[in-house]
Amino acid sequence: MFGRRVPPHIVFGSSVALAVLCAVGAFFALQAQAWVWVALAGVLAVWFAVDAVRSFGWTQNKKALDAEKDARAAQNHPNR
Repeated sequence: MFGRRVPPHIVFGSSVALAVLCAVGAFFALQAQAWVWVALAGVLAVWFAVDAVRSFGWTQNKKALDAEKDARAAQNHPNR
């Protein structure tokens, strides 16, 4: 957005926090029977939860790619 990407672990942490916050808001709106706010907070909670899962996947993919790159580098340049 501003020339740099946000690291996946920060996206994951903030998405989890926002998903929990929205879920709590949906719960309290449900207790008050405010159905529009239940729907809005519920949709946002799901949105942020999906975003957290996606960013966790990015992190796991990056770890796998880094391990593969390190394995190839070690195979091409053995210590002798």
